[in-house]
This record gives sequence, C-alpha cells and structure tokens, in this order.
Amino acid sequence: MLELGILKTWNATTYKAGVQLVGSLTTYLDDISVATNIAPEAMVLYNYVLVAIPGGNPRDACVVASWPAGSSGGGGGGTKIQDADGDTSWDVEQTADEDKVHGKVKGVEAFLLHDDGILDLAKQSYVFAYGNTDQSVPNATWTVMNLNTIVTDKQGEFNTTTHRFTAKRAGVYMLAATIKTMNFTVDGQYICLGVLKNGGWLFDVYVVAAAANKYISANGSAIVTLAANDYLELCAYQTKGAALTFAGTIGSMNMMVLKVA
Repeated sequence: MLELGILKTWNATTYKAGVQLVGSLTTYLDDISVATNIAPEAMVLYNYVLVAIPGGNPRDACVVASWPAGSSGGGGGGTKIQDADGDTSWDVEQTADEDKVHGKVKGVEAFLLHDDGILDLAKQSYVFAYGNTDQSVPNATWTVMNLNTIVTDKQGEFNTTTHRFTAKRAGVYMLAATIKTMNFTVDGQYICLGVLKNGGWLFDVYVVAAAANKYISANGSAIVTLAANDYLELCAYQTKGAALTFAGTIGSMNMMVLKVA
C-alpha cells in the first residue's frame, strides 16, 4: 500500500526519515528507510513524501518519493527555496519549529539569522595581518610596512609578500591600523601613519613627539568603498633626522579590514 506523508525528520547519514501520515495526527513512522535513488537535497523537511508500506507492515515502510508541499501539517507552506541541484537555498526551518533562516551557497552555509536577531555571515571578508619583525624606516620617506604574518584571512585577500589587502568583491569596508616607533626622543618632530588605496592616499594620521617620549604610537581607522581588485597598504613616515625603528609585534604594526556592506 502507498500512503501520503509529511517529512518531519531526515538523517542523510543513515538515510532514515520520520514521517507524519497525512490526515492522521497520531500515525507517525519513525526511522524508516528512504529509497537511495532519492537525492539527499530532495529530502526537505515538510515536503510531501510517498511512503510504500508492503503488506501494511510499518516496519517495512520506505519513502519512495519526495516533493515540495503546498501546505504542511507543520503550519504554513514549504520551508525551503532551492536551485535545481539543491546546493544553493534559503531555508526557514531545518528542524521542526527552529525559527532560524539559513542560506547556503554551493552547499556551504553562508548566512544564518538566529531567532534572537543575531546574524552570522560565515563567508564574509575579514583580515587581520601584522608585522612580526622590527622595521627600519628612513628619514622623511614614506615606507610600506612589512605586514608578513596573517592572524586571520577569511577570503585569502592579504598578500604577505606585497603586504597588500586586495578586495575580492566591491563593497564598503572598515579598516583600522597601528604603527609604533622605538627610541624616538626628538622634540617637535613627528611620525605619520598612512594608508594607501591603489597607491594613492586614503588617509594619514600625524603624531608629534615630545622630548620625554621613547615610544610613540599612531592609530588610524576609516570606512572606505572598494571596487573588486582595489588594494590597501599600510605606510609609515618619520622626521627624526635619521632612520627610525618601528616595532614588529602583533600590537605594534598591524592592519585589520572587515567588509561591512
């Protein structure tokens, strides 16, 4: 015999399902087999399913077909929109009454809106890179800082050879940067932190030295619009009158970039 049901649970590892038979609030078939010719991406919760029950024995039941439900016993319409091969989708209920919105791209969850309003963007671009060795900067010469160590780089956008962040996608980015000098004691002279966009000035920050200062830090931040393949570089400038050493540590020479829109 064949019965129409609503898919309530699905285990892609065991290929087992839980099904509520249509028209019955009490008849529930748990942990029944699913025909292996049904693609896993077709097993969407609250889909209609066709259940074969040989001889009327529920222990031998098997799901033999699955298709989107126009309405479901779970309340409302289907829970998922997906592309033809099922690897890109929006799903508002992966488990019963979950109340979360999932977005997958090529089989990877890239978007998750929790029931408390918190949003996860698992593939969003972000970078934190720093220089791990001290660097000498000549007097009165803008110098690209050797950010040669990556703490995190979600989309592989930072190059530790060119010391550049290069955007993969156009958008709005937030950035912050830090430099710190060592043994700067010249009263009235200054250091400058600069960030270049495509080799041109984006912004700079000047810090004037006092006689008692041995170490001076400069910090800068900005919101910037980047096109795909635009790049950013961290630079330093100083007017001590001779070469000046900048500290190479995670807290002293770094740049952070985050895509925000």
